[in-house]
Amino acid sequence: MAWSSSNRDARFNPGWERTRKQILERDRYRCQWIVTDWHTGAKHICGYSANEVDHKVRAKNGEPDDDSPSNLWALCPYHHSQKTAQESAEQRRMNRERRKEEQWYSHPAFQ
Repeated sequence: MAWSSSNRDARFNPGWERTRKQILERDRYRCQWIVTDWHTGAKHICGYSANEVDHKVRAKNGEPDDDSPSNLWALCPYHHSQKTAQESAEQRRMNRERRKEEQWYSHPAFQ
């Protein structure tokens, strides 16, 4: 979803820009995504230049985001888009399951 058509920014706290800057500085403007080396299995952070801050665990059901520093990390655009795509796919799957269950229980036998 493009930010131009999103209302998600309305959920940001008024001090988001300051919080964002603090997280980027804390993480030294380096992506904190954990990467696994497929040759050795060793894990390390991506370390690529980061200019985006993301919630490690996103809010559910329209609840406010947890903006505590322990729930925020700097991500590069690539890993941020990968994480967002994964979360979107999971939400679509949950929505499909919910609709399927609603359709099942709308059958006349359950009326």
